[in-house]
Amino acid sequence: MKLQKIDKQQYKQRLNRVQAGLVIALFGLSLALAELYRYLLIGGESSFMLNAAGVATAAAIVTFALYHYRNHPYMAEVVYAWRLKQALNKIYRSSKKVDAALVEDNPIAVRIRYFSLHASAHLYQLEDNTLTMPELNEQIVALDEQIERLGLNVSIEDYSPELLSQL
Repeated sequence: MKLQKIDKQQYKQRLNRVQAGLVIALFGLSLALAELYRYLLIGGESSFMLNAAGVATAAAIVTFALYHYRNHPYMAEVVYAWRLKQALNKIYRSSKKVDAALVEDNPIAVRIRYFSLHASAHLYQLEDNTLTMPELNEQIVALDEQIERLGLNVSIEDYSPELLSQL
């Protein structure tokens, strides 16, 4: 995965709108579908199961809508950040193996960690997560020193998810 430059203000604006739209749609559809189910099936009496069915149906509709519109240009920044978070989560789940391989100066682990740290910094800047940036910058400096010591030439484009299975 390549890191892309995106407009932070536009990303935040679109993310907020998408999230607000999801909440409103989920809320409105849940209420409407629960009422419809209760009216059609039991004549309007209250039922926990039909309320839950309304919520589940609304969640399915909202999920389908998100899936359908994920390639729309309006969603580009939001989907990019979502996919970047997925890639970082996959790396995090393998962090024990990566850390052990880093201690052994494994070049594959160095490439994985390099992408992970720089992608995290990119995402933190995108989402204004400045609280953990100093610690992240320290980790980047330490990794850069290890890369220099090993004489490696590493870039963000060197990362691919297949590298995790090679550890």
